[in-house]
Amino acid sequence: MATLTPEEKFGIRYRNPGARSADQKYSLLVGIIAIVLGIIGFIQTGFTNYTEMTDHYILGLLQTNGFHNTVYILAGLMWLLGAFTLTPAGNQGLNIALAGVLLLLAVLGFLGYWGLLSISAGINGNNILHLILAITGLFIGGGLLSGGASE
Repeated sequence: MATLTPEEKFGIRYRNPGARSADQKYSLLVGIIAIVLGIIGFIQTGFTNYTEMTDHYILGLLQTNGFHNTVYILAGLMWLLGAFTLTPAGNQGLNIALAGVLLLLAVLGFLGYWGLLSISAGINGNNILHLILAITGLFIGGGLLSGGASE
């Protein structure tokens, strides 16, 4: 009796994913940074005052509380999952979608509409971070570094 390889038995071939695209590298980098920021934030704030404004700042720039820390970790996990599990084109879509959400957060944060979620109004570290991530996410997700849409 002949032994079949999984490739012969199921018709599944292993494909080398190749080099990471610019979008996947961006997702990997930003995902790691976001998770680290969330962990540092939880070290500073603990799990008290979860949605209340606190006087805790990550790196002296980003005002934080338990809610922010949770969002940093969840967004970081989304970026990491995109970097490792999505195709380059799917990862571009993820970056564009997250950039759109961050752009909305930045604009509404600058206008002062996120007080309920403890995002301070005006020009501050959180709103500037959201704006920077939105612009870079749209720039990279839009394919400007990869010369167009990925396959």
